[in-house]
Amino acid sequence: MPRKSITTRTGDHGETRLLDNTRVRKYHVRPEAYGTLDEAGAFLGRARSVTSIPYICTTLRTLQNHLYLLNSELACPEDKRDQLKTIITNQQLGYLDTCITFIEDNIEMPMKFYLPGQSPVSADIDIARTIVRRAERRIVELDGEEPLENNYILPYLNRLSDLLFLLARYEEFKNGIDYAHPEAE
Repeated sequence: MPRKSITTRTGDHGETRLLDNTRVRKYHVRPEAYGTLDEAGAFLGRARSVTSIPYICTTLRTLQNHLYLLNSELACPEDKRDQLKTIITNQQLGYLDTCITFIEDNIEMPMKFYLPGQSPVSADIDIARTIVRRAERRIVELDGEEPLENNYILPYLNRLSDLLFLLARYEEFKNGIDYAHPEAE
């Protein structure tokens, strides 16, 4: 069987290929946006690999699948979107809303600022949340340069960061970990 390598050497000069084979610089806002979401997905995977809470594990896996869809959509220029089999829709947005409601109904939220890092899992989820917020800023920038046709992308990212905040607190709650708050010095 012939060996297949992941190394194509086509990016050695600072360019990458979008799904329609268009080449752009690696710092272009489009690969910056989906690369940032890829980073968030990796932290979600790390958190998923060590959580002992089945609900969190299942939810993180679903969110990673959503990010995969979103990355595919972002790697595809708007005029080629019809080639994608699945995109982010109201269904994925509804999933986030359902999860948010579930967690809000089951934990008491901190009433003041908190310090992330009360457990390895909640810290990874909080890191993913901040990365998603950075990706959201990049995607708003992309939307300003190349308007997005999918009106669910930005609301999805906004809700995703809310859900990740809640998932981190839920992880702490389920493990009996108190919220930490900044102390004035």
